[in-house]
Amino acid sequence: MLMVHGLLDHAHNWDWIASALADRHHVVAIDLRGHGDSDWTGRGSYALSNHVIDLADCVHTLGLDRLHLVGHSMGGHIALRFAATFPEQVRSLCSIEGVELPIMRDQAKAPKPYPVRLRQWIDGQRRDRQRTPRIYANVAEAAARMAQHNPGVDAETIAHLAQHGVTRTADGGWRWKYDDACRNRAPEDAHGVDLNEILAAIACPTLLAYGGDSWIPEPAADRLARIADHRLVRFPGASHWLHHQSRAAFLAALTDFFETVR
Repeated sequence: MLMVHGLLDHAHNWDWIASALADRHHVVAIDLRGHGDSDWTGRGSYALSNHVIDLADCVHTLGLDRLHLVGHSMGGHIALRFAATFPEQVRSLCSIEGVELPIMRDQAKAPKPYPVRLRQWIDGQRRDRQRTPRIYANVAEAAARMAQHNPGVDAETIAHLAQHGVTRTADGGWRWKYDDACRNRAPEDAHGVDLNEILAAIACPTLLAYGGDSWIPEPAADRLARIADHRLVRFPGASHWLHHQSRAAFLAALTDFFETVR
């Protein structure tokens, strides 16, 4: 089983789920480029296609075959693309709120020509070069910031994620490990037509998980219908980090799903 974290996150996001499944599966969780303990790769190198080739290299190097693939948010988008590109290697797929990128919805609501999107992306990359990372006095201060942005996630989970998500600076402070350049989504990632082709190419059983109180809306039924074999599970009261907020229920749904996969 290969687990892929979301934007600005890291592999330890999966520690609880991986521990619960490790008695039945060989579980691998990776840090995406520019995240966690993986190297930063420079401005303009964080498109979904860049992450997919990294995932493909991990699968090839580790000799994984017929794997269960689980992704959260951006990790779900990456997992969808891998499963569509290498269908013979994926036994099952679970994507947590990872079908439609926010920029896809923005493009659908207010279409912008590609040159305009490209210019906005370049401007954003230039702003990122001037961005000064927020420095925290200690890990607890960083955890408090994370808790502020993720209400409903328990303090123990926040503390664990913050501990693994920060690194010491030369002057003794703490900053997040991720590269700020990851934030600015590549203009090519806004193409909904490509997404339709991706969904139609997924051959494995697919579990789609959504939080009932999430800011991420569920994709339209006609979009999801392109996945030949899929089921959608909703977790009432949970938001975007539903695998933390409804951990037991999510783990039960994931385990039940695996038992149906042949």
